[in-house]
Amino acid sequence: MVSLITKLRKQSKKILTPVAKSIAKSNVSANSITVTGLALSGVYALLLFLTRNPLLGILIIAISSFMDALDGEVARVKGETSNFGAFLDSSFDRIEDIFFISPLIFLGFNPFLVSTLVGFSLTISYLRSKAELVGIKMEGKGIIERGERIIFIVVILLAFFLDHFAGLMVFYILYFLSIVTVVQRFYAVATSKDKL
Repeated sequence: MVSLITKLRKQSKKILTPVAKSIAKSNVSANSITVTGLALSGVYALLLFLTRNPLLGILIIAISSFMDALDGEVARVKGETSNFGAFLDSSFDRIEDIFFISPLIFLGFNPFLVSTLVGFSLTISYLRSKAELVGIKMEGKGIIERGERIIFIVVILLAFFLDHFAGLMVFYILYFLSIVTVVQRFYAVATSKDKL
């Protein structure tokens, strides 16, 4: 899975870089793209509440995720990378995670499991942030990072559209792997030679 995500990121550069260079010629800032990505995640949650249509949800997630990938590339191309931009991007990613996962309740998924999955998702990101704050590299540690989680959510929606039981099974897999990732990151810190 990790190698697959890495390959996808490399391939996406072939699309993102030309688009980013085109946007760089305008007055559109990287931060405004970040805000757009967040707004779209809110639209996704609202549409899933109003329509209960998984396919529509997939479309909005895809566009929102593209915005998430594009903002950093635009910042790089325009030379606008900044600490505030990185803070904004990371903070909005956490809010988007809540918006992406929580609306599964509207499709009939167990509210307790959905809410705790949100908690595990935020914990995974928090553990990386906290570990790197004390100098322990966390990228690639754990089976489910943010990119994988978003792919899983898309697969859950698609599977649910085709067969409710299949969607539920994929949800359980994501739930289990999220717990595993939390444990993996705690273990990575506990066994790190760089730990304090």
